[in-house]
Amino acid sequence: MSRFTEAEIALIERLRALKAMPDMSINVFEVGDPLTSAGFSQDEILEVLYALEQDKIIALLPGNRLTMLKELPNG
Repeated sequence: MSRFTEAEIALIERLRALKAMPDMSINVFEVGDPLTSAGFSQDEILEVLYALEQDKIIALLPGNRLTMLKELPNG
């Protein structure tokens, strides 16, 4: 399994733990800090966030926030 895939799975699991739903705004630090503690780099986390944004699952917002645009993909 690639490192990107590992980070993607961890990030999606974290969003699920936060009960992320469409139109919900989340502080990026609520997602990133636990993943950093789990051994993922900031660059790895950002790469996954950018991929989710490109897939129109999230939108990154000013002030270190993200908003959910649609439900998370099934694992």
